[in-house]
Amino acid sequence: MANTPLSHSHHVVPARYYHINLLVLALLMGLTIAAAYWSAPGGVVVNNIIAVGIASIKAYLVILIFMGVKWASPLTKVWVLAGFFGFSLMFIVLCDYMTRQFEPANGWVKNGQSAYPPVRPGSVQNVPDNVNFRPRGSGN
Repeated sequence: MANTPLSHSHHVVPARYYHINLLVLALLMGLTIAAAYWSAPGGVVVNNIIAVGIASIKAYLVILIFMGVKWASPLTKVWVLAGFFGFSLMFIVLCDYMTRQFEPANGWVKNGQSAYPPVRPGSVQNVPDNVNFRPRGSGN
């Protein structure tokens, strides 16, 4: 029989890996709960960094053990890293998008119509007459 990528047998993971991983994840969950009640000396920023750090460790353990990446081929590990990079880039772009308060939308046609719904009078102050602004999150 030829040795092809599909001809190999599946790696059998001993149950102790799952048990140890479950215990570590439970400990990290308790640490997450404790960190939520603890105020770090640096304030909210340090608390958020701690929370994201704990969440990253938990995600790493889940991917490594439960998803079997620890025993996967090097190509699979590259794709996992590419997925994390792509997700991180998407998160950064969405964070930038959500920080914008107003978005200018000049009319597409010459009669002054806007691409976005009209703004209620008095909702936006000091706006030029030739630009329509739509507050983010408003459906009207």
